[in-house]
Amino acid sequence: MLKIGIDVSLGATAKSSPFGYALGIDLLLSYKLSDRLTVLASAGYGSLLTKDTSPIADYNFIPLRASVKIFPLMENIYISGIIGAGFGILKGSKTSLIFGGGTGYEWIKGYDLGVKYEGYQQSKNSTTYQPRNGQFALVFTYHF
Repeated sequence: MLKIGIDVSLGATAKSSPFGYALGIDLLLSYKLSDRLTVLASAGYGSLLTKDTSPIADYNFIPLRASVKIFPLMENIYISGIIGAGFGILKGSKTSLIFGGGTGYEWIKGYDLGVKYEGYQQSKNSTTYQPRNGQFALVFTYHF
């Protein structure tokens, strides 16, 4: 069954990162291959916001991701894997590799609450390059 959804995320970065927190919103398509496996594609807008003391700019990007949800034990609890690309918005910003995973709970009425880690590997030639990028995020999803 094909579903359309929207998700909103609020994340925190590692202490060693020049970024303080992250915000994101995505439109997603999901397709349930079986009771235990769902594949997803998503696109949206993401922002890693700098700490007040940081001299660098925020990292704003358009993420395109492919994900998989596996329901190993129960039909509502899942683990997930994420891979994709983040297209930087600032001039001179290069494309980032997006990778990560998480876990969550899916309600029957279309709601989903999860946590994830998402890392960003940037090219050293990017004007927004930072050696340590990533976030731990709380994600709320609604499927139509």
